[in-house]
Amino acid sequence: MSRLSTPKFPYFHSKFLLLALFLLSLVSCEHQDDESEQAVLLKLKRYWLNPVAIKHWVPLVNSSFSHCSWPEIFCLNNSVIELSLRDKNISGIIPSFICDLHNLEYIDLGWNYLQGEFPTSVYNCSKLEYLDLSQNLFVGALPEDIHSLADQLHYLDLGANNFSGQFPAAIGRLQELRSLYLYQNLFNGSVPLQIGNLSELENLGLAYNELLPSKLPFSFKQLKKLKFLWMIRTNLIGEIPDFIGDMTALEHINLSQNELTGKIPDDLFLLMNLTHIYLYSNKLSGEIPQVIKSLNLLEIDFSENNLTGTIPSDIGN
Repeated sequence: MSRLSTPKFPYFHSKFLLLALFLLSLVSCEHQDDESEQAVLLKLKRYWLNPVAIKHWVPLVNSSFSHCSWPEIFCLNNSVIELSLRDKNISGIIPSFICDLHNLEYIDLGWNYLQGEFPTSVYNCSKLEYLDLSQNLFVGALPEDIHSLADQLHYLDLGANNFSGQFPAAIGRLQELRSLYLYQNLFNGSVPLQIGNLSELENLGLAYNELLPSKLPFSFKQLKKLKFLWMIRTNLIGEIPDFIGDMTALEHINLSQNELTGKIPDDLFLLMNLTHIYLYSNKLSGEIPQVIKSLNLLEIDFSENNLTGTIPSDIGN
């Protein structure tokens, strides 16, 4: 009796069927993810009581990806990575489910009427790189574990709110920060030395906070990439330190309306990238440095001090 051969067609047929089912499941999962993102956005809209500025947030018929066409949303591979709701007359608080947009990298909620304490719910946005909550109505102290924000966060703007208390030391653990803006709040502690640990920092705005009288921290010497230093009216005292000459990337420095004394360091005018220097309304004295290598200067304001001498003639170059 001859051996019966195993039929091959059903095997390949079943293999093909399994592959087809697998691919279909992937498409189905992706479709569900996209529908889920749209559902999260529509839930946000309802949570904030349907602001007029985003009344166009309605799903298109037979389209799971219509949210990617809304002007406030930017998608990559049909997944939301940017949420830009600046100046949309939004009030209330930031809900925890905002991070159900799992690929979210960019959140701009500036110039609204959001309130409450710092929204620690954004800690769950694990891919977040950019967070702007400026010009809102937030209150209270910043959390001691603010370093729990995403490791890759490079932009943080909390300016023009009602945050108060001390700057948390943990802010110096946000190692990837390029821009940190905490201006125009109610902070009343000292300038945190730990900011000097932010080796990638390029922009620092602490202006308009009634801080404790303190000198410019020596740790700032470590900010080798800092281009923009804005500390107008922050209760700075003492002399402008000589290490300012080591901050070679500086382009814009504003230490106005403080209690700075002594002379302007000679090294200040040796910073070759400087374009703007504002030191007005302090108690500086002595002669203005005459050796200048800052030939890209556009604006200087040394008014309302006790300085002598003249602006160096090389400024004309």
